[in-house]
Amino acid sequence: MYKTGSAFCVLEEDTTKYEWMAQLSPFNTVFQAELLAIQEACLWASKTNQQIMVWSDSESSLHSIASIDTKRPIAQQTQEILLKSTNIKLGWIRAHVGYSGNEATDVLAKKATQEGIHTYIPAPRNHIKSLLQKESIIRWQKEWDNGETGRSVHSVLPKAKTTPIPWKRPEKCSSRTDHGPFPTYLKRFNIRSSDCCGCGNLGNPFHYATSCLFTTSYHLTKPSADLEPLWWKRVANKSNSWAKIRKLIYFIAENETLLFPKDGDNN
Repeated sequence: MYKTGSAFCVLEEDTTKYEWMAQLSPFNTVFQAELLAIQEACLWASKTNQQIMVWSDSESSLHSIASIDTKRPIAQQTQEILLKSTNIKLGWIRAHVGYSGNEATDVLAKKATQEGIHTYIPAPRNHIKSLLQKESIIRWQKEWDNGETGRSVHSVLPKAKTTPIPWKRPEKCSSRTDHGPFPTYLKRFNIRSSDCCGCGNLGNPFHYATSCLFTTSYHLTKPSADLEPLWWKRVANKSNSWAKIRKLIYFIAENETLLFPKDGDNN
């Protein structure tokens, strides 16, 4: 697994006087590694009586340390060191332009990923958010699989996900999830007392789309019962098929007296 390294070195007339490196956890970011290196360099400098210039090619890290509103714990700790040590100044240098100290530090940081002593830094917020989202999806999936409601929707959308379903028309939602002007749906909410079609069969979307005597001109090829969920998915991806479904739903909504029996006829 990829690891992150953090390092700094002290140069005096192109001679290395001191080196520090640490191996961070895989979830730690390069930004955290840069902040830690600056903090450790400032900590080392605070123990000397000399005027020390700490150079870094991480402009974002320097801005974070300079900000009075920073929420980064490492940046806040570095600010405390700088307030107590007036002999330290921070500066920015451009990366990859031949600064010997900067190049030596980059080499040391890569070495740290393999040989550095592991240093724990709390995971960044985006990593924690990712873990929480994954755990939430796992729990949501268990509840969705074991629930007692929404089973018609589950047969079509068995996988819980946070991304929107690719249905561009309301007709797709209603027909695939048994919502809409259908007797089976209307009976669930006591709008009708019967869930039967006028032909005597169960009045659900699948019935009207494949076998109802009153909607023959809108029929699509009927699959076997075990392939019905897959059939809906395939139909959804065919523009001609969905054009028929759309017309079918409008036809049902406009001809309820023909398609639906009067309440009490087929209870």
